[in-house]
Amino acid sequence: MDEKKGRRRFVDTNVFIYAMQGHPEFGEVSKKILERIDGGEKAVTSLMNIAEVCWWLEKHKMAEKIEEKVKLISSIFCLEIAPLELSDFMEASRLVKRYRIDFNDCLSIALMKRMNINTIYSNDRDFDKAQIKRIFE
Repeated sequence: MDEKKGRRRFVDTNVFIYAMQGHPEFGEVSKKILERIDGGEKAVTSLMNIAEVCWWLEKHKMAEKIEEKVKLISSIFCLEIAPLELSDFMEASRLVKRYRIDFNDCLSIALMKRMNINTIYSNDRDFDKAQIKRIFE
């Protein structure tokens, strides 16, 4: 099944953060991605990515906004928030050695593999090392 026939795309943490912060360079692109998903484009992110958003908010002295932002993300219409399994952590540990990229990125790749997703919305070029189709538009 190709992308145009309903295949899901994965959403990386940076898309949520750029949209939330109104990033001067990447905020608008991120908002458009999330609007497309809310408008019916099927997508998946992980609970780990939600945790990263929460950590980012806490780090930037916005812990009081965590509940609001988690509710906002979870309300995006066609966004599935997938749990991680122990097998994802085992696979990620192998992927770290193979691709030499961040463990959390490898967790995303492991989940994508398990869910048969081969495209990610992200501006993180590390995903290119793993032959993941990366889109940021």
